[in-house]
Amino acid sequence: MTNSLQTTSTQNAQTMQARYQRAQSLMQGIFTDNIAFNDTIYPVWIGDSDCFWYERVTRTGEGDAARFGKAYRLVDAKAATNKSAFDHKALAASLAEALTEKVDADNLPIHDVDIALNPLTVTFTAFDKRWAFDIQSEACVEIPQVGDEWLLCPNGKQAVFRREDNLWLRDLVSGEERALTLDGSKDYCYGAVSSAWGSAFDVSPLPQAQWSPDSSWLFTVQRDTREVRRLPVVHQVPKDGSLRPQLEEASLALPGDEYIETYRLVAIHVKSGRIQPANYHHIPVTCNGHGFFTEGQGWWGSDSRCMYFIDMERDHKTVRVVEFDAETGNARVLFEETTETQINLSLHNDDRFTLLPLPESNELLWFSERSGWAHLYLYNLDTGELKHPVTQGEWLVRSVLSFDAARREVFVQTTGRGACNNGSPPNLDRDPYYCDLARVNIDTGNITTLAASDHHYYAVSKKYFNGYVVINMGRDAKRSGSVSPTGNFAVVTRSRADEVPVSLVFDRCGETVLELETADISALPDGWQWPEPVKLLAADDKTDIYGLVFRPTDFSPDKSYPIISHTFCVPDAVWVSKGSFSNGAILEQPYLDAAALAELGFIVVQIDGRGTPLRHKALQDESYGNYNSASNLDDHVAGIQQLAQRYPYMDLTRVGITTHAIGGRSAVLGLLQYPDFYKVGVNYCLYDSRLESASMVAEKYEGISPLVYPPLEDQVEKLRGKLLLTHGLLDVCVPPAATFRLIEALQKANKDFDLILLPNVGHASSPDYLTRRTWDYLVKHLLGVEPPERFKLTSFMGGYEVEDHELND
Repeated sequence: MTNSLQTTSTQNAQTMQARYQRAQSLMQGIFTDNIAFNDTIYPVWIGDSDCFWYERVTRTGEGDAARFGKAYRLVDAKAATNKSAFDHKALAASLAEALTEKVDADNLPIHDVDIALNPLTVTFTAFDKRWAFDIQSEACVEIPQVGDEWLLCPNGKQAVFRREDNLWLRDLVSGEERALTLDGSKDYCYGAVSSAWGSAFDVSPLPQAQWSPDSSWLFTVQRDTREVRRLPVVHQVPKDGSLRPQLEEASLALPGDEYIETYRLVAIHVKSGRIQPANYHHIPVTCNGHGFFTEGQGWWGSDSRCMYFIDMERDHKTVRVVEFDAETGNARVLFEETTETQINLSLHNDDRFTLLPLPESNELLWFSERSGWAHLYLYNLDTGELKHPVTQGEWLVRSVLSFDAARREVFVQTTGRGACNNGSPPNLDRDPYYCDLARVNIDTGNITTLAASDHHYYAVSKKYFNGYVVINMGRDAKRSGSVSPTGNFAVVTRSRADEVPVSLVFDRCGETVLELETADISALPDGWQWPEPVKLLAADDKTDIYGLVFRPTDFSPDKSYPIISHTFCVPDAVWVSKGSFSNGAILEQPYLDAAALAELGFIVVQIDGRGTPLRHKALQDESYGNYNSASNLDDHVAGIQQLAQRYPYMDLTRVGITTHAIGGRSAVLGLLQYPDFYKVGVNYCLYDSRLESASMVAEKYEGISPLVYPPLEDQVEKLRGKLLLTHGLLDVCVPPAATFRLIEALQKANKDFDLILLPNVGHASSPDYLTRRTWDYLVKHLLGVEPPERFKLTSFMGGYEVEDHELND
């Protein structure tokens, strides 16, 4: 009997070790090519042509012996050809000779690539120098390098850059430098990105400024945090090795504070050095961690005299478009929009503004949900008058990609139209989150569908949060975009959560010109189970909600499985991926993280409930005034119960909930509000609207009035399940004070809980150690087996932390 028990124990240990290994392999695919590659193509169009280049990822060998490289491809969309952009071996040989360095032709160490035609020339950066490779001579020649921090003027003769807290000008011919501003300070600095999260997230070294078309003026901002209250951050284990804890402070305005971070708007006449401030009040910083110009909040008119900017009030209930005269400083409100809840200038809070200025005609394509659905409206910026709606109907404009000025057509992605590009009637039963690709005449409103089916069509755009993440991860995609400058062709990736992504070239009529790449998914674990897209009914018994179900590779319908609700319940973002791998939400993070959890022996369910974006405005507004109701946990419970009726192998007596991947509060909410349903919860960095940036989140989604619902610490008497709380002590965006307030209440109520605090972790995706501990906790308390002892999890995701981002102290 003893030997039998020992054998079973050994077999269980071996099984769990193998499961952890498979789960780790999936985690190692997040933000890397280890699991799937060529799953999204990032085209860079060449000049005004219909030609573009892109990077094709290559791989030789399998498993631990796999070796990745890259090949540059040149596509002529008009001729429907796809060939090698240049001789990689010749470039490698020439570069190696110029540097006396070894250069791998199969994985060229080059970035910031630019390709010109006629003659074909490749310029790039390698080994901290700028090079030009001539195809005919097959020679690499070093060329002058423009600093990454230099913002070039249109005529190419000068550049502006930040030095400490001021702006400086450099003459690119003489090399002479001079200060444009002198009064900048750390709390009142020029050209700085927003830091209203308490930390600056836009990592670009370029100053937040914009040159006038004639290169004579500079439009910039002066970030003002002088009156913003400080948030203390204690380094309990200082990185300099010292023993005594160190105090750091960040400027962070919390809900109800009198002062928040603001911008002073100024124009600088470059030749004279004259600084002309706008005769307008400082405007609140309300963009989600990006810079003023990165977000698209300000722009020049074509006359090099008038500038325009967007002034959003701190509660996001009123927005204005304002004209700013550089010569006089006069500021004129052209139009304003108000709402009773919050105004969204993009549907996803991490995306950049969806609007599009049209300086040539002095018009503005304005983005608004005034009808209850997100649409575009054409405004005359001479008068501030609305000309007409460009799009309308019970569907959404998801993003603006490009504008064809000659044809007066805007290329957009839309959702909810159910459109087809083969002449078939609309399919209104399609998942309303699936994006299509269309072009719209801005004068007539006529819409032509280019790519639409029962799929998600992902178009590359720096306006999307995914594009921002890709660039920050080092991908050479700064100038990539889906639509050709001529408006004749577009590149999109056709994807779905349960299918292999395929990247295609379409012409302006919607005909497929080329199939560029089919993603390589050969590194997926044997027996890979595609996640299942599901349509469910919300707890109100009338609203359709959508989700994904993940199963392990050794899945058997004859077994019984614990369930994990994998959540990120916030009012400003969705969590469920519509495309697979890097075409999903936050690239592949929630997709592969959920797949890894399933691999441990769970059925993992993701749901986007009511009170979230990317549908009609009323659905998102269901959580307005109550941050804790975002993505409505009632809907998650109802959805999981419906799934258990479909699939008897889902065990409703063993349901867990976790926010370990990126944070939130739904694991705590689940255990407190649904103690009979959720038995185990793991919560990473507890979100609490009272302790989050006022103008970024809290006052946008709850208004400035006091809370109308009880805080979590007042609900702890309901706790019955197993709870693990985790937090990084250097988190500024989601201060650990929220977790400590809950801890204080739990111990006063004599409630048992588990806790992990990491002293040198800031606001980040879950570090590998916490991910592994989350796995262990769920395996032990839901599966009822012992996890592998001290499994050493390693992934790129776990090392991508933002604790080193600049605090605005």
